[in-house]
Amino acid sequence: MKVVEGIDIANKEKILEMALKLFIRNGYLGTSLNEIASAVGLTKGGVYHYFDSKDDLYYQSIKKFFNFDKPGWLKKNHSSVKSLIQEGFKSINSRKEWIKKLTNIDSDDAILHFYMFLYDATRRHPDLQEYIDKHDQSKRKILTEALKKAQKNREIRDDIDPEVVAFELDALLQQLEYLSFVNPKIKKDKDMFKRLFHNYWLRLKI
Repeated sequence: MKVVEGIDIANKEKILEMALKLFIRNGYLGTSLNEIASAVGLTKGGVYHYFDSKDDLYYQSIKKFFNFDKPGWLKKNHSSVKSLIQEGFKSINSRKEWIKKLTNIDSDDAILHFYMFLYDATRRHPDLQEYIDKHDQSKRKILTEALKKAQKNREIRDDIDPEVVAFELDALLQQLEYLSFVNPKIKKDKDMFKRLFHNYWLRLKI
């Protein structure tokens, strides 16, 4: 058990993890300290041993969440930019399941809770928007470099702007993530993302 200045780190992490789940599912106003304390087997006073207030707990839990890592599909080694982009389209379904698990809501309402959480968090603490911006910038940088390399290798057209395509692709994948929850055609057509990728690649290849 690791203890720092009288604070049980494992217990604090447990509180942060549970608080985040409840804040994402129910929002800041819909989540009470009593509810969080009960979920981790503590009293409200026990939570105050680790955090100064509800807002302090909220900020610390979401700040930890906003410390994003690169998406898994961008971490993989790809033999070509085509396989990289294809993996991006494939990742939408796994991302959808991740959002359902994160919100603990096994329905299309999960995306609404997720986006409301992001909106509320960045409005209550505007500095957290920087985490999202840096995360998006890092994704686009990886895509830009991959596209530039593909141009040198004559895999894709040389009359396109890699930075613009990277921005466009990132925005498209984020939009498709949302549509995977709400668009009836996408939900019914299991091959839609495969066909969207194929059509997208036709615009890039030589």
